[in-house]
Amino acid sequence: MLGFLFKRSKKAPSNLSQKSQSAHPSQSQLNRFQAAPQSKQPFPRSTSFKLVEDEVLTELKTFEAYVKGMKETSLKMEELAKMLKSGDISESAYRLVVDELGKELSVAVEEIFRLREVLELAKAKAKLEWAKEKIGIREYETPEVRELSKADYYLRQEVYSPLYRWEDLISKIDAALSSLTMEEEIFTLEQYLSLVKERLSPDVSSPELERGKVVCQQRLDSISEKWATIRRSKIEEVMNHELKASQLRDETKEVEVRFNVGEFNQAVYELKMSALQGSLKNVEGEISSVRSYIDDIDMKIFRCSELLRESA
Repeated sequence: MLGFLFKRSKKAPSNLSQKSQSAHPSQSQLNRFQAAPQSKQPFPRSTSFKLVEDEVLTELKTFEAYVKGMKETSLKMEELAKMLKSGDISESAYRLVVDELGKELSVAVEEIFRLREVLELAKAKAKLEWAKEKIGIREYETPEVRELSKADYYLRQEVYSPLYRWEDLISKIDAALSSLTMEEEIFTLEQYLSLVKERLSPDVSSPELERGKVVCQQRLDSISEKWATIRRSKIEEVMNHELKASQLRDETKEVEVRFNVGEFNQAVYELKMSALQGSLKNVEGEISSVRSYIDDIDMKIFRCSELLRESA
């Protein structure tokens, strides 16, 4: 899939200097920009952008639809669990509904993870194509055309539009991939693996469940690797906040001392203490929030690993 990203077009692009002589006034400048040796084709294109764009946009649309469906299914399962716990639904009814939702979630999880790999590969290859276009433009670009294109929209579009198109496609892929956060992925993995554990008996298995576990393990490995980097930055963030909190505590003690020796009156003292204590409370809140986030993600990843191990 998307293999043609590395194939060269059989049909060389038309020379822009063949446009009508009545074209935009900057055409003559563009023609000089393209006056390269005959052995070279101006603006060499390594692939057809339109073909790539059509396929990627199709995959993006499918990916976004599955992400939306998965989020909806996850919310339904969460609400269903609450209804069972509160007694609003019987155990048998719960099992019937959760089994159906589990099938939907299973399909969505597998397709989302498959499409994520496809889109990440497409993004990498699109970046390579962008780089090829950049090199091709530099090979034929002159300082004169570079300066002229800054003020001439027509020339700028003719020269740099290939770069803009690849950048726009890469941006769309990034937006789609970021629509499913790491936290949402881990939560969904935990839900799915819990269902796998419930449905998988010691003597009965199925190709679908086994395939699902393999996909989940691969995705969990990828998430764990990503989380290791994020976790280090979060720990550093906590350390910075703790340093700030320590400084604020020292400032608070200093204000108390200066008040006790009569350097501050009551009004100034209360004003300074109020500001320092408010800042300290905010910093301590940030520390607590980041630590809770770290602990929550650690626990979810551990829980997913345990579920995979138990269903092995």
